[in-house]
Amino acid sequence: MHKYLWVVAFALFITGNSSTLYAASPWGSNYFPNVPLVTHNGKTVHFFDDLIKDKVVVINFIYTHCPDSCPLETAQLAKVQKIMGLRLGKDVFFYSITVDPENDTPPVLRAYRNRFKARWTFLTGKMEDIILLRKKLGLYIEEIQDGSNNHNVSLIIGNQATGRWMKRSPFENPYVIADQIGNWLTGWKTATPQKDFSNAPKLRNIPRGEQIFRTRCITCHSLTGNEIAGSLGPDLLGVTKRRDKQWLFDWLKAPDKMLEKKDPIALALYQKYNNLIMPNMRLNQEEARVIFDYINDETIRLNGNSINNYKPKSYKQSLPNNTANVIDITNSWIRESDTSATVNAGYMTLNNQGNEAVTLIKMESKLFNTIEIHEMTNIDGLMQMREIMYPEIPAHGTMLLEPGGKHLMLKIPHKHLTKGQKVDLTLTFKSGKKQIVSIDVAVR
Repeated sequence: MHKYLWVVAFALFITGNSSTLYAASPWGSNYFPNVPLVTHNGKTVHFFDDLIKDKVVVINFIYTHCPDSCPLETAQLAKVQKIMGLRLGKDVFFYSITVDPENDTPPVLRAYRNRFKARWTFLTGKMEDIILLRKKLGLYIEEIQDGSNNHNVSLIIGNQATGRWMKRSPFENPYVIADQIGNWLTGWKTATPQKDFSNAPKLRNIPRGEQIFRTRCITCHSLTGNEIAGSLGPDLLGVTKRRDKQWLFDWLKAPDKMLEKKDPIALALYQKYNNLIMPNMRLNQEEARVIFDYINDETIRLNGNSINNYKPKSYKQSLPNNTANVIDITNSWIRESDTSATVNAGYMTLNNQGNEAVTLIKMESKLFNTIEIHEMTNIDGLMQMREIMYPEIPAHGTMLLEPGGKHLMLKIPHKHLTKGQKVDLTLTFKSGKKQIVSIDVAVR
């Protein structure tokens, strides 16, 4: 008799007709605390009754000034959100709960949510209630509670009605996470016929640089040459050609330090990508090197040519536009900046075709207070910016102003410049001659 009852119970379980079993699930109101929380819009809700009861949910814990894992975790959930589409907020619900309620007020959470274009609910509350929730959800590790907001970076997905809960890494492939949320939690899949894999293609060996890129970088960056609108970071195809090598190493290893030093390129990237701080991934020199090797290899593979000949698809050569025959100026453009930016960056190639060196002593424009030429230099192991006074262009020589190297610093714009506009610069040389060049404003 006992054996018969066991078989019936098992049959009910695998066919999904298991309401009797789920009724006995311990993961209900007697287990989960119904503590009050406050949403990013300032609305008070209760954890069990309003957030998880009879719902399929995804829950993680973050804090908005986290320098590394939290931004990546949120960015990854934003990808899962896109895959879930219209199901989000209808039969699947995401919740991000702060572990730093003292600082993460509803307005702060709302601003953080907007930066990632998140459509799910961000919550704060009393510290003791949040700690209790973390413990109940199995996301509290006593050993790392050192006052620095260290926390378990796992997220948990669950179906409260059925009692199925799973911890997941937020850095898992977003399609896998979406499938687990949308399918695994709502019922067992029917068995599929077995397949013969004897003729399956052999899996390639994935280089270490690609492994690190896929786990650390791909959440925010593409590597195709076609940056998707709304991306959290720039497309990285050909980046080792566009940027100075030492600058890239410094940026990858300590982006937070570069921003603290007000590196102009770092600040421009920060402004362009919605003030989203690149996390400090704590990469060592070797890890950074293999990532760049992978980016180089992928650039060559997709471009079908040497990395030295790679040019971004948005590359556009500008024709000289001179009013005096002093030097030839090509590849000139000014980067479109944020409306609140106090500096713009500009680039060009200055070619001296003459038989004598020329010295540039001043650059002016009616659209900026001052214009200077700057370069990045290594000071105490960190790349810093310094002004180049009176640069000389040798006879039959070239001075290259490009991203990651020497560049124009156009300070205090008199109006916001947008893509397609032109800026007239007046160049004054030591000889007394002047030259005017018209430069395009571009987004690259």
